[in-house]
Amino acid sequence: MKMKNGTKLGHYEILSPIGAGGMGEVFLAEDTKLDRKVALKILPGEFAGDSDRMGRFVREAKSASALNHPNIITIHEINKYENAHFIAMEFIDGEMLRDRLLKNELPIEEALEIAVQTVSALAVAHEAGITHRDIKPENIMIRRDGLVKLLDFGIAKLCCQDEPELDPEGETVVLFNTKAGSILGTAAYMSPEQARGKDIDFRTDIWSFGCVLFEMLTRRQPFQGETMTDVLANIIYQEPVSIFTHRRDAPNELAGIITKTLSKDRAERYQTAKELVDDLKKLQTQMLVNAVLVQTQDIRISGENQPTSVLNSIAVLPFYNMGSGEHNDYFSEGLTEEIIMNLSKLKMLRVVARGSAMRYVIEGKSHKQAADELGVQYLLEGSVRRQGKDLRITAQLIDTVNDSYLWSETYRGTLEDIFEIQEKVATEIVSALEIRLSPDEKQNLKKRYTENTEAYQLYLQGRFFWNKRSEEGMKTAIKYFEMAIKKDEQYALAWAGIADSYSLLGEFGNIPRKELYPKAEAAVNRALEIDDQLAEAHTSLASLLMLKKWDWATAEKEFKIALELNPNYATTHHWFSNWFLGMGRLKEALRMIRRAAELDPVSQAIQKDVGLVLYYDRQYDGAIEMANKTLELDPNYSAAYRLLSLAYDGKQMFDKAIAANQSWGKLTGNQIETELALAYLHAVSGNRDEARQIVDAIEQEKAKFANYYRGLALVYAALGDDDMTFKLLEKSYKMREESLLNLKVDPKLERLHPDSRFIALLRKIGVEK
Repeated sequence: MKMKNGTKLGHYEILSPIGAGGMGEVFLAEDTKLDRKVALKILPGEFAGDSDRMGRFVREAKSASALNHPNIITIHEINKYENAHFIAMEFIDGEMLRDRLLKNELPIEEALEIAVQTVSALAVAHEAGITHRDIKPENIMIRRDGLVKLLDFGIAKLCCQDEPELDPEGETVVLFNTKAGSILGTAAYMSPEQARGKDIDFRTDIWSFGCVLFEMLTRRQPFQGETMTDVLANIIYQEPVSIFTHRRDAPNELAGIITKTLSKDRAERYQTAKELVDDLKKLQTQMLVNAVLVQTQDIRISGENQPTSVLNSIAVLPFYNMGSGEHNDYFSEGLTEEIIMNLSKLKMLRVVARGSAMRYVIEGKSHKQAADELGVQYLLEGSVRRQGKDLRITAQLIDTVNDSYLWSETYRGTLEDIFEIQEKVATEIVSALEIRLSPDEKQNLKKRYTENTEAYQLYLQGRFFWNKRSEEGMKTAIKYFEMAIKKDEQYALAWAGIADSYSLLGEFGNIPRKELYPKAEAAVNRALEIDDQLAEAHTSLASLLMLKKWDWATAEKEFKIALELNPNYATTHHWFSNWFLGMGRLKEALRMIRRAAELDPVSQAIQKDVGLVLYYDRQYDGAIEMANKTLELDPNYSAAYRLLSLAYDGKQMFDKAIAANQSWGKLTGNQIETELALAYLHAVSGNRDEARQIVDAIEQEKAKFANYYRGLALVYAALGDDDMTFKLLEKSYKMREESLLNLKVDPKLERLHPDSRFIALLRKIGVEK
């Protein structure tokens, strides 16, 4: 029966041809019964005449039509009118992925969205026992509204023989032959097992999808060849080129996904489409959050005075203590921090760190002022009244854009109810902000780290003193954390608190870090032994691996685990930026430290380190600006003066560099370090005699301090004595001085970069291959 416009097949009227292929011709038709447009696929007469294949096709089509998924084309019916067998399907007003790829390169975000929808369809089909077997751009259609539809589901499998046949004339593989026709599948998307004629399972679809994803990003097929036989040989024996060869802006995680989908060993691929779609969605969310944060950070760093609110961003203001006596302050502040910790694990919610929110309460800023300066839309505030074991906690969620209360609640109970109250507060916030949670995130909101309320109170007191960021505070915090552990030895957060305290004690006290490393390491290992889902513990471990052991690879792994567990933990971003600095990856270091600054906008240490990364990137004016902003937060923050000295040195403004160095020395009391830095400034500015006099005096005193040899090496480098410079750098290496870890990016040693001794030293440190 020849089809033309106006031909009727029962209650379907042919309107126009859409396309044709090995499975027959496709027409746009009118369903006169239901008054809707449909697509009619007219099956070839030879195919329809084979009762065995037709029977199998009908059974599979019925299965496919029962899937009922928005990303799978809907099959309305399979029927016969006179001599024409046809399938009636939904009509999709859109374009084929193939046509879109012919136009231009897809943005990564768009490719990911198409990928997520496509693999979601595969996951549903695979769960129903259906393998597609012919995933390719020609079988993926995109509606005008962006909805993806996967076509020809299940048709290929039921219409195939056990082994494919080669079509020597073309670029395809014949899946089965009839007397006068064939159903074809494109060779470039075939899995190795499919190309070899081996048994097929769901992982074949995953391979084919990997080929499509590669092509979406590069507009190239991963396996090419002059002939179809060459293509099949490359599929079986060759590895595809790296995605970065054609797409430098691709995230590392996306490259990893493609590599896993295109593993020739099925056991090394994603074993289910669900696993694959979960990774795609995770990356999609991560990119969305990163884009929002980077945009906000760029606004703030550029100095533009304008609101920087972002969607689903919140600051938890310290809960006000309404109880009698200051001894309850630890409880109200601890409750604040616990709520922040719970919320910060949600990937679609940016949560500002406690220290930044505290500042705006102390300064008495209005809700709108605080929200604008913190770069958030929502504020949570509340109060705590504690009398003995009785509690009354109030909480209000404020939308500062609309100046309205989204939600308010009062909770009454006892100390034994505190964990349930915290869970309710977090759940109510999630509900009010309409945040969709993953199953893991739902579980995290309910997670309790101890059931012992005494241990919990001791832990809160430990965090209270830890947040004071002083030597005395850290030592007191350790005592409380240890008391908490005596109440509950399995209290992982308390162990993590000890690790955090020892990690920061070296920064705020005068105890050498090397003496503190073993204690911090023992505590963090115990915390992870109890609970390996603590971002704080993984962050501390990553820092120890980097600073103590110079184990860059494992440190990177631990930092990434921490970010996965808690994407809003500012300290992870902060310390991870140091890792990128050490590796010489300045752009990533800057992006990471800006994330930290976004999460904790008034942290002096983080703001200073934004400037430090700018300094290492030779952006000296930006470094000076950040140093001055840090001093606005705290005029006595000594490290900001050190940064000023470095940046002025970079600009060859030596008088200002020397003045800033003197201010640094007065605040720290580190006279010898200050003198050594002064010697360098004299040397680099041409005052060689003054530099040598200072160095001679220091060397005679033999008063060693942290990073002594590396500091001395800088002076000799500025004096042009390269042999002595490398001799001192070797001593620095043997002493494992921490400042040596930034050797690769230090502008003060840039002149020595071509020297083979410099490259050899980088390799020994582990930052150069």
